[in-house]
Amino acid sequence: MEFVLEQKVKVLIGDGKLDQIGVLLKEAGYSRAFLVYDSGVKAAGIIERVFTYLDRQQVYYTAFDKVEPDPPANIIDEGAELCRKEHCDCVVAIGGGSAIDTAKGITVLRFNDGKILDYREKEIKPAAGLITIPTTAGTGSELSQGIIITDPLKKEKVPLLAFQAMSEYTILDPELTQTMPRKLTITTGLDVFSHAAEAYTTLMSNPASDLICEKLMETVFQCLPAAASDGQDSEARRKMLICASLGGWMLYNASAHVGHSIAHVIGAELKIAHGAACAYAFPAMIKEAACVLPEKVRKIGQILGAPLDENLTPNQIGERTAKAYMVFRDQILGLEPQQMPSLQADHVETMANAIANEPFAQIAPFKVTEAKAKKMLMEILVRQGGIA
Repeated sequence: MEFVLEQKVKVLIGDGKLDQIGVLLKEAGYSRAFLVYDSGVKAAGIIERVFTYLDRQQVYYTAFDKVEPDPPANIIDEGAELCRKEHCDCVVAIGGGSAIDTAKGITVLRFNDGKILDYREKEIKPAAGLITIPTTAGTGSELSQGIIITDPLKKEKVPLLAFQAMSEYTILDPELTQTMPRKLTITTGLDVFSHAAEAYTTLMSNPASDLICEKLMETVFQCLPAAASDGQDSEARRKMLICASLGGWMLYNASAHVGHSIAHVIGAELKIAHGAACAYAFPAMIKEAACVLPEKVRKIGQILGAPLDENLTPNQIGERTAKAYMVFRDQILGLEPQQMPSLQADHVETMANAIANEPFAQIAPFKVTEAKAKKMLMEILVRQGGIA
């Protein structure tokens, strides 16, 4: 039998729910927590609150604050070594996608030997005890099975599937996202839209996930501008945080596809933040998807407010949907354009080859040849001024 929806993570939602972390760990039977976070979480005062809540419940903890954007494999390996040395029985991630992915990798290595990049090929054995507390509304890593790791030697992003090392519990506290800067709110929110749109158009989509993805796109379109313009808009922040997590759930059930392949490659090669990279990739990706899924892309266009007559060709549906998305991205939200470095022809060819062979590209609704990947990549680079 083939099941199309599964959700294993126990989710706690509400303003102020961070204060339940000590009680949660105690009731779950954990007594030695390994805390994974970055300097931003520390600067915001969030980690001091976590220390207080754990102290109240007499939960021992070890702090690991070396999280970096696009988590490098060596940082995960270092964290896992310290976690084992301190005999911690659970890992608590506090932060955005990088903190959660770092914590997932450390959780894998609590129960699996070697280094994290070994698991590009090796099977991951069951790894329990991950608790996630997102402080951004974007990656949805708290409900997804993916880990995106950077190989610092090859300078490439490596996606791993860690079904056996997902969150056991997650705390969604919208108050923690109120300090997100405007730009971060926009880029992470656009990442949520990409998750829903790509899961909606992937080869793994199904009627149940489609309904959820449609609602997620509608909600992001309605709420992201409010969250970006007023960080204290609690209703917009709450809905965006929930959308981010449900977007991660859709990645678990239906996956992303070539939009994320492009984002992974240009993100690693050109040092572009993941959410922004997904946003730059979206128009080229959606125009190709319209050629094979015109009615689904029409629905996305309608959500974005595109004028879509009944007699349009698939190409026209794709063009109008892409244009409506760019209005949303550039004018309504005001995502700042990013000047990309000039690239020589051979570099573009190398990147196109990497996109065509990236795992997510294999489940796009159209065949991603190297020529197709180059076409999409060139559209992005020309628009952003990245051609020598």
